[in-house]
Amino acid sequence: MKHEPIPAPTTTAPQGCIAELRRSWWRWFESGPLLTFATLLFLASTAIMLIEGGSRSLFDESYFWAEESVRYLMVWAFFLTLGAAGTAGNHIRTELLVDHMPPGIRKAMHVVASLVGIGFGAGLFYASLPQIQRYYTMGMMTESNLDLPVWILFLAMPLGALLLLGYYVRCLVRALRGEDPYASSHGPTGSEL
Repeated sequence: MKHEPIPAPTTTAPQGCIAELRRSWWRWFESGPLLTFATLLFLASTAIMLIEGGSRSLFDESYFWAEESVRYLMVWAFFLTLGAAGTAGNHIRTELLVDHMPPGIRKAMHVVASLVGIGFGAGLFYASLPQIQRYYTMGMMTESNLDLPVWILFLAMPLGALLLLGYYVRCLVRALRGEDPYASSHGPTGSEL
């Protein structure tokens, strides 16, 4: 049995290691702190809904701020998880046609799908900026007694658009390498089950 010699350690890290370190850092951030924060926002909105429902039915009392806070917490939780859901393979994927194509056509379809996703993420980001600017210049506040600036609450949209855009840029890079950019990294999904 022939063994390959172990290369001597170098003082500078190869570019591939640095790129892999960046990818692993992003995966950690996306699936760790970002997803945890979004989950906490979702759980807070659920708790507020349950408290509001119980208060209405048991005590005949409603909190004016509850509906509005649930809405904004849900919106933030949704937009923060757009990219993470794609990375985990949880976006809806119709693979019946794509899986039956020859490799060259399949690669082209993945590239086109990634470009459409990039266009959507960029369009969503671009469309959200005038809205935020308008709310900021108007000084608009929330309707309830929370009195939060609406422009801060609507920052979820461009932030989520950037996370989605980043996901599709990573998909495009993987598609150009000939990989399946939409394959789940967390086990079988869809027709694989």
